[in-house]
Amino acid sequence: MPSPAYADLHTHTHCSDGTQAPGALVQQAAARGVAALAVTDHDTVAGLEAAQAEAAGRDLQLVTGVELSVAVEGRGLHLLGYGFDPGHPALTQYLSAFTERRRARFDQMVERLSEVGVTVSNGIVQRHVAESAAPGRPHLARALVEAGHVDCSADAFAEYLGRGQPGYVPAPTQPAAAAIEALHAAGGVAVLAHPGQWTPSAVLTTLRQHGLDGIECVCPSHPDYLEEHYRRMCQAHDLLVTGGTDYHGRPGRSRRPGDTGLTPAQWERFRPSVL
Repeated sequence: MPSPAYADLHTHTHCSDGTQAPGALVQQAAARGVAALAVTDHDTVAGLEAAQAEAAGRDLQLVTGVELSVAVEGRGLHLLGYGFDPGHPALTQYLSAFTERRRARFDQMVERLSEVGVTVSNGIVQRHVAESAAPGRPHLARALVEAGHVDCSADAFAEYLGRGQPGYVPAPTQPAAAAIEALHAAGGVAVLAHPGQWTPSAVLTTLRQHGLDGIECVCPSHPDYLEEHYRRMCQAHDLLVTGGTDYHGRPGRSRRPGDTGLTPAQWERFRPSVL
């Protein structure tokens, strides 16, 4: 079994669309030997306090993190924020407004499904939203399974929640410039998450103009050639290199904290920016 990465800077808990509590995630990462971990829940920092409490006294450095849903010229993408003050007014105001939009979108999806006869009780919905401060399609998909409308979450997306289906509502976004501004005001850095094969160069140029600090070069969806492409881009434009698993703890997936991430040398280059 291969050794885990030294630093996993992309993980999720049940405070957004993951399945584990923040403390349990920290325990699992520490047990695997991960030395540096970032909890990067979608559009919320609700899990950071519990994660920090669990990390205290362990041989593991916890980085404050978040994954923000943003748009550049109408194109949706995600930014990872690191090393910020979670209580900074600029960031708390940004996240509070976004949470309201996320909840409104979730309610709209439930209402649209009800209009076509696909009803889910409030009790079932709340059981699956549970501790999440950022409810979304994965929660509603699991609720649809429990309510007996589909056999699995994949079917829920295919029949009801995917683009063009009766329960689909586009995810809310904020301009990337506003997200980067909020992260910088809170003392953090902004990193483009899992850019993949199809992120246009014009989008990357615009993000750099807005103050982008880095790119997530190392991630499960990047083959070696793509990882190297983004590394060269970071070198050319003096950007930070990050990496992580995008771990959600979902059943049926073999991915574990630390399966993807940074080497000790890569972490040491990144660490001064966030600790």
